[in-house]
Amino acid sequence: MTDASTERTEGMHWRHALRNELNTITMANAAAVTLLDHGAPLERVREHLMRAEAACRRCSDLVRDPDKD
Repeated sequence: MTDASTERTEGMHWRHALRNELNTITMANAAAVTLLDHGAPLERVREHLMRAEAACRRCSDLVRDPDKD
C-alpha cells in the first residue's frame, strides 16, 4: 500500500469512528427526549443522557488525537 492510500484508509476509519459516535449521541438524545415526552422515569432518561455524554467524550478524544483510535 502506498502512503497516500494508507492515509486515505486511516482517514476513512477515523471518519467512520466519528460518525458512529455522532450517531450514538443523536439516537441517545432522541430517546431521552421521547422518554421525557412520555413521562418515563427520570432514571431511564438519565441512562440515555449518560450514553450520549460518553459518546461526546469519545468524539472529543477522536478529534484531539485521531491516531489514538
